[in-house]
Amino acid sequence: MFENVEYTLLQKGKDFEFKSIEYDSRKIEKGDIFVAMKGFNTDGNNYVEKAIQNGAVCILTDEKEHDVKKYPDITFYYIPDLRKHLGVICANLYNHPEKKLKIIGVTGTNGKTTSTYILENVLPNSSRIGTTNYRVGDKYYEAHNTTPESMDIIKLMDESVKKGIEYFLMEVSSHALALGRVDMLKFDGAIFTNLTQDHLDYHKTFENYFKAKCHLIDLLKDNSKISVNIDDKYIKTIKSDKLNTFGVENGDIRGKVISYTTSGMNVEIKVKNEVKRFHTKLIGAYNLYNILGVVSVLVNLGIDFSYIVDRISKMEPVVGRFELIENNLGARIVVDYAHTPDGLENVLKTLKGITDGKMYAVFGAGGDRDKTKRPIMGKIACKYADYILITSDNPRTEYPISIMNDIEKGIIEAKYTNYTKIEKREEAIQKAVSLLKSGDSLIIAGKGHETYQIIGKTTRYFSDKEEVKKCLK
Repeated sequence: MFENVEYTLLQKGKDFEFKSIEYDSRKIEKGDIFVAMKGFNTDGNNYVEKAIQNGAVCILTDEKEHDVKKYPDITFYYIPDLRKHLGVICANLYNHPEKKLKIIGVTGTNGKTTSTYILENVLPNSSRIGTTNYRVGDKYYEAHNTTPESMDIIKLMDESVKKGIEYFLMEVSSHALALGRVDMLKFDGAIFTNLTQDHLDYHKTFENYFKAKCHLIDLLKDNSKISVNIDDKYIKTIKSDKLNTFGVENGDIRGKVISYTTSGMNVEIKVKNEVKRFHTKLIGAYNLYNILGVVSVLVNLGIDFSYIVDRISKMEPVVGRFELIENNLGARIVVDYAHTPDGLENVLKTLKGITDGKMYAVFGAGGDRDKTKRPIMGKIACKYADYILITSDNPRTEYPISIMNDIEKGIIEAKYTNYTKIEKREEAIQKAVSLLKSGDSLIIAGKGHETYQIIGKTTRYFSDKEEVKKCLK
């Protein structure tokens, strides 16, 4: 269990046979190991007694002071920096499933979800973890984080191995990289999509954010490469001999959008001296980059270029990513997850380019998150939208009106006047839909696939897509 891990045995209890390992005391069953470690909001060490009551036979803790004599039958191990080492411990316990899979990681500010969905369409014998959900074979799990805790990753990998799955596809967040959640893994391939402002509430500086993302390069296998967007001004500064590049004008693999259609776009991709032209239901220049990243990493892994193109040309759009909502208004209504300045600009620019009439934008910003991006998003919306409706996203413990006012600062700075503020998201959507005429477009940004809204510390059911459909009845 503790191969390559420093530990101290605080108490030897009864002998036990490993069944499962959990960090949630409510999930503990008889014979399990309980991980008691400090988190962002709670301390697992406060739940040791509850875990033992539920049947835990062994405790792994990052707290040296425990009243172990109170539980003479229970084994206690102290592991300094337990969170950092948890992945290795779990990998040891589950007989290293990570060594029996081909692992592809995708990092970047935007495009992680779409890229992993493209990957799974090309590689059907795969598992996938990311923002929308986790999937092992035909079994789906709710996603609480883009990249789960290391223990959960190993469990999903173990399940994948038992099901005979070959590839494990991962969105790898900057949080996961900074916290060491994936340090026990060695990646067969990776993609770095782009880098723009996000998560500065956690990383504090852009340099820290960039450094966290680049840590994925350190986790590649010796002969593996990471496919990077050479057109990104930050990514192109990376110095490493483990890079494969992709881009529009430059790169080992290049591509361009030939034309847009009512159902997607026609693109051209060049790999070495081979050129392929095809239609995809994905739309926007940013999705061209997502496709290029996937082609790059898969070609490097030995997957046939023609096969990759064939699979991509047949795939459906990703849920909540530039998702078109059918309507009888003659308008384009799009729901998208864009919640960063760059993400918002990408979808607005794409939609503006295919809109004949007016374009309306509904969006907000997440509470208790990076506040500096709010006015930037407001200013960006002014460049493309004919009318803006500022509203709530997931305000969490912030006052919604305060978040809306932060966005408004960027709009005022741009000397833009065609906007309104409507706190309730459903009312903002209703108002926007009521304004639409034939030829117009509406983008509802920020939540995409999400089916919830967090107000205060309460989570309620909410779906942008369903709210639009209510308005269309």
